[in-house]
Amino acid sequence: MRRISLRNGNGIPFVSFFAESAITVRTCSSCHYSNKSIPVKDKIGVNSSNLDDAVTLFHQMVTMKPLPSIAHFSKLFKTMIKMKHYSAAISLFRQMLKLGIPICDFILTIMINSYRLIHRVDCAFSVLPIYLKNGIPFDVVAFNTLLRGLFSENKVKDAVELFKKLVRDKICNPEPTIYIYNVVIDALCKDGNLDAAINILNEMKQKNIHPDILTYNS
Repeated sequence: MRRISLRNGNGIPFVSFFAESAITVRTCSSCHYSNKSIPVKDKIGVNSSNLDDAVTLFHQMVTMKPLPSIAHFSKLFKTMIKMKHYSAAISLFRQMLKLGIPICDFILTIMINSYRLIHRVDCAFSVLPIYLKNGIPFDVVAFNTLLRGLFSENKVKDAVELFKKLVRDKICNPEPTIYIYNVVIDALCKDGNLDAAINILNEMKQKNIHPDILTYNS
């Protein structure tokens, strides 16, 4: 068993859960869905700004036998985020979980980003156990979103702690890229913590991750 936890400055856990050392990975393609098209109303997910229509479409989709493709659910959630209906998207996602409808990493990343956009990055960490429960590997995009959320809410200490955990414990795949390093370095510089930024820059070089123009601009 491997325990992954992160606490904020007040000692309140952002996330604390147990992960089995061996997890059977299930990808979206392994789930059983219908390839048939959603009725004409699926255009709601592309062009409409009407939240009621989007919610109605969701309820139509979850009652179909067999279920629509996971791509349809992803498309609907993505469009709701574009419409800035972040809380509504999270609410529908919770319904999806209660109904036992399989999800994928793309939808989970959308939900993490939705929490970030409503400035509740603490709640975004509650999505991480869902990766484990569904056998979905952690990816670098999800943690990049979490880091950006922590920095945007001025939780610099927690962001740095999470970043160090990612690097040290190799939690996600692929491992942190130069993009994540740049996000962390830029945020530390803006926070006036130049020493910490330089330390991370040196760590990059030790790992043969070559700084780019954005790194040095920061």
